Amino acid sequence: MNYIKGYRYQLWCEAKALGTTCCVVHVGTPVDQCVANNEARLHRQKAATDTNNADTTTTSQGPSATTKDEDEDPYPPDLLNNLIFRYEEPSTASRWDKPLFTVPWSDAAPPVADIWTALTGIAATPDEPAPSPSPAIAPLTSTLASTHLSDAASIATGTTTTRRAGGSLRPKIKPHQATVLPPATDSSALYSLEKRTSAIVAALRSFALAHPSAEAALAQSPSAAGIAIAVPEAEALVFIPAHVATAGSTDELAGAGGILALPRLQRLRRQWISLNRSYVGANHSSNRGSLAPEQVPDAFVRFLNADFAGGSR
Repeated sequence: MNYIKGYRYQLWCEAKALGTTCCVVHVGTPVDQCVANNEARLHRQKAATDTNNADTTTTSQGPSATTKDEDEDPYPPDLLNNLIFRYEEPSTASRWDKPLFTVPWSDAAPPVADIWTALTGIAATPDEPAPSPSPAIAPLTSTLASTHLSDAASIATGTTTTRRAGGSLRPKIKPHQATVLPPATDSSALYSLEKRTSAIVAALRSFALAHPSAEAALAQSPSAAGIAIAVPEAEALVFIPAHVATAGSTDELAGAGGILALPRLQRLRRQWISLNRSYVGANHSSNRGSLAPEQVPDAFVRFLNADFAGGSR
C-alpha cells in the first residue's frame, strides 16, 4: 500500500526505469474525519445486515441502488487505528515524493491542471477545455463531483520545470544505478580475465627463472634504461626501470624481496582483478569504461608498469 514511503519509493523507481513522469497526490484528511467516515460505513453495514435479516421472512424486492462509497467495506476499528499509526505522510524532503500535491479532503477545487502538467508536460491554459477523462477515470470523477466539498485550498509543491522545445514542460527522466539493468555479460568473461592475467604472471616468472640476476638481465637488455619483457597477447612490454631493478635488497629478480617475486606478482594480479572485475565484458551499467577481453593483457601490463615505476615493494 502506498501509505508506506518504501512503497512510494518503489513506484518512483519503476517510473524512472520506464522513463516516464510521476507525481504524488496526497489527500489530506484529518484523523477525526477518517474515523467518522469509517464509523459511517460501519453503521451502514450494520443497518444493511439488519435489513437483510428482516427481509428473509418477506418477498425479495431485488437489490437496491447504492453508491460506490456505500459499497466499500469498513475497516475494523483496531485495524484502522493501526493504519493511522503506521501512516507515513509524504514530504517534499524526499525526492520520490516530488512533485507533491497536497489536496485537503474538503477541497472544492483540486489543482487538476497542475497535476496534468506534472504528468504530461502539457501546460493547461484557462482558455482550453479540460481533457475528457478516460472510461476508467469517469466513475471516479463523477463520484467526486457528487461529493459535498468546502472551499479549502490545495497545496502543490515540487521542483520548478522550464519550458522545453515544442512547449512541453515535461522533465527529462534520467535513469540511475538502482533502476537500470546491467547489460548481459559473457559468462566466460571472468574466466578469460583470470586466464590472461595468469599467463602474464607465468611469463614474468619464466623470465625471472631464465634471468635470475637483475644485473645480468640489464646487461642483456637492448636498452640501458631498464628491462623490457614481452608477455602473451599484449602489444605493450612489461618495463622495469634500471634503478628499480637494482634497488632491491637482493640481486635476484625472483628471490625474496625481488621485483619479480611470485608473491608480489600474485598480489598485484589479485589487486588488479578486484579493481576491474565489474568492467570486464561490458558489465558496467553505463557501458563507459568497460573492458573487452582482448584489452585485458595491455591493461594489466599498464598496471604492472605503473607499479614497477613507483618502485613500491
